[in-house]
Amino acid sequence: MKSNGPSIPESLELSEEDVRWVSLTFGVTLYTDALFSEVPEAMLRSFNLFLNTIPPDSLRFYSTETMRKHKPITKRTFGMLEAWSRPDAPARKDIDLELKDGNAYQDAPKFKFHVCAGEKGSTKYKHKLSNVVSMAFPAEWGMERADDLLKYVENLCSFFPFQSGHAGFSFEYSRYAAKEGQQHAWNESMRHRGIDISGVPKDTFAVGQDGAKGVGWLTILSEQYVEQIGGLANLQRSLSKDIELIDVPSGTIIKAGPMPLIGDVNEPDDLSLYREVYRVIEPLVETAAGRCKAWTLGGTPLEKTKTWYRRLSDA
Repeated sequence: MKSNGPSIPESLELSEEDVRWVSLTFGVTLYTDALFSEVPEAMLRSFNLFLNTIPPDSLRFYSTETMRKHKPITKRTFGMLEAWSRPDAPARKDIDLELKDGNAYQDAPKFKFHVCAGEKGSTKYKHKLSNVVSMAFPAEWGMERADDLLKYVENLCSFFPFQSGHAGFSFEYSRYAAKEGQQHAWNESMRHRGIDISGVPKDTFAVGQDGAKGVGWLTILSEQYVEQIGGLANLQRSLSKDIELIDVPSGTIIKAGPMPLIGDVNEPDDLSLYREVYRVIEPLVETAAGRCKAWTLGGTPLEKTKTWYRRLSDA
């Protein structure tokens, strides 16, 4: 089913010499306080849901926490998460596996599945980091298959033990040109404020187990987080009728309009619903913004990163 919406400007992406440094995607990311070793079924089920949604042979490269660069995927790659989840498998301090598409290993993905998680004793920070599962699909799916993607997220949220999450347009940048990619993504996202910037694993530090990264077309909150911002009844009163609240087993999906939007500060504001949601969840976003790690940006990088987190503020 196709949705009638604005086209995607080609200038949003960044390529050089046939390598894609920044890609625009439809991203889905869920954060959790659960150890993946304690909920292996949810991790494996999310992986299988992703594989069953994308075209066969879409994924070409993978990396783990011990690899300096992505390598071509083999049949063994698809069984790694299951192997790590077996009861007799050696204990792991960290779980980090990314699978992606691309013509070259350096390409920023259009299709991506990424699990990034610490296990017991893995963090050296004062606060607890979140564990994350992050997926990407071509941006065109956000325009043409919005209904299918909503069902996908509802399905994912029916079994994954999330604390918070978001789904909507998102930039992916290549780690092999992180400086150029982060600067381009920041520039374009500050103009097109409906676009997230996927930053695993930095996001897990900022979000932790008590914050939220921000607002997407779909903003996902656990029951605990909903209570922290005043409860479901208050949430319903605070949002206009054009914003839909969708119940899922562990919380609520806040749907800002019929389809995802990119936005453009140089055009009449079409992100009013996103801003409504932001005003309600702002305390959770402020928690993440207050301890975010700076992207590689010119000038005052940390302040620019914090400004990005707050880009939907009315201030």
